[in-house]
Amino acid sequence: MFLTSLLRRARGLRDDRGNAMIAVIGLLAVTSMITVTVTGATVQALGFTSLTRAGVQSNAAAEAGVDAMLAELFADDCPATGELTATQGSVDPTLTGPAASDPFFVATVAYRISTAAAWTPGCPVEAATQIRIQSTGFAVDQGVAESASAGDASAVQAVYTWTPGANSAAVTGAAVFSYGTPGLANSLELLSFNGNSANVIVAEGNIVCSNSVYVQGDIVAANGNIQLDNTCSAGGNVWASGTVTLQGNKTIGGDVIAAGTGLTRIDPQTAIGGGVYARGEIDSWGQRCTSGATGWDAAGDACSVARTTGADPVFYNRTDVVAPTRPAWVDVAFVSADWVSRGWTVRTYTGPCNIDNNGVKNSAVTAFSSYTTPTVIDMRGCSSVTISTSAKLQVTMKTDLTFIMPKTVNIEDFTATSSTSIDRALRFITPDTVADGIPTQTGCGRIDINNQNELEAPIAVMVYTPCPVTNSNQLTWRGQYYAGQVSFSNNSELTYVPIGIPGFDLGNGAGGPGGSGAVGGPAMPGTPGDLLEYTDIDVPA
Repeated sequence: MFLTSLLRRARGLRDDRGNAMIAVIGLLAVTSMITVTVTGATVQALGFTSLTRAGVQSNAAAEAGVDAMLAELFADDCPATGELTATQGSVDPTLTGPAASDPFFVATVAYRISTAAAWTPGCPVEAATQIRIQSTGFAVDQGVAESASAGDASAVQAVYTWTPGANSAAVTGAAVFSYGTPGLANSLELLSFNGNSANVIVAEGNIVCSNSVYVQGDIVAANGNIQLDNTCSAGGNVWASGTVTLQGNKTIGGDVIAAGTGLTRIDPQTAIGGGVYARGEIDSWGQRCTSGATGWDAAGDACSVARTTGADPVFYNRTDVVAPTRPAWVDVAFVSADWVSRGWTVRTYTGPCNIDNNGVKNSAVTAFSSYTTPTVIDMRGCSSVTISTSAKLQVTMKTDLTFIMPKTVNIEDFTATSSTSIDRALRFITPDTVADGIPTQTGCGRIDINNQNELEAPIAVMVYTPCPVTNSNQLTWRGQYYAGQVSFSNNSELTYVPIGIPGFDLGNGAGGPGGSGAVGGPAMPGTPGDLLEYTDIDVPA
């Protein structure tokens, strides 16, 4: 009985040890699961943290690449290959070894000449309207886990409008360049825009200006005299190789410079903001000075000019007064291949030569408003071109347009507007086919622009012809003229917006003492304009 009880107790102890073992094993399993879970979470958190850090670094590097390429474009220093790179070491000089040579960013630039055109890799050309910068940035501290490697590189894309230089490949010329004697009369305003002085430059002949004319710039006669009558005023200098005559109530904002040895006459009703510099003597009938040179001789006249006009200083009989440099005429021929090489499409016009109320419906005319890439329309198949008042031609420009014209043109009641806020260039060019440095006027009729012609911002026009140009009757244009002779009358207004002619140096259109500014000058580069798009993109393979 006792033995039986003892055996039962021993059997019970063995059963308890088995239960304890099961408990221990269960505890170990739970502990292992917790350890694995905590370890996995730690690794995942570490990977996420490194991913975040790498992503921030690579995205910042990509954006730095866009900024660096923009800086190069603004400085007119676009990389020849269209690609700009930087290493980690160039950004952080403390890095050494292989890490210093790792890439920081790779940025590339491309351009297109219209929104419908494909992107062309490389630096923007003259006809470009938009640029695209794509930049890939790289993290200096890469992700520690395989899942975090996506943040090691990031890419962004920025699209900007492209603003061609005021000169592009050409230097643009003055607001009005007239090779021969111009006509400036009857309610004319030549206005500056964006700091560009609206200068009038005449290569050969005298300038006579009268009846409510205001030139917001210089008036320069490179080989002739200047006479300003009846409220004909200038915001800048009046500068002649000969003499200057100022009659009537007017304002000269700058200097009066007369390089001729003849007599310069200055009305006492004139207000002069600068000085008077005359190689010859000065005549004035104004009030005499009360001290010093008080007589009616040359010295007294000079003193009177200073007193009545406010000019300071007033010099006469000065041999060091120099004439403006006489600018040569620039012969602009039309070579189709040259325009094509700059991104233009050249089309031969096949429509009516007389665009009237019927001709305006012709498909060749309505096409003017449909072109979306820079287009040259060669109209020289017509012996003369007329855009008549009855047509009331309105062109909505989606791109730059250049019309190659015959030697007789009549433009009436013509209006051009832009389909967007992007600057558009409109050119009317009658080629000068004889390369002799003077306007070839054989066969010229007249370029007549009259009867309510209007251009709205942001369009600017360039009129080039060796023939005479006449503007009258409510002209409201933005742009410039370069012609054999240019005349304005009857309520004309021109706001000087320089656009020039691609491939030709028309001079920088400046005046000023010494003559060096009358011609020449550096070309002005294009620059990025408004930001149109800034997005993340896939990292290039």
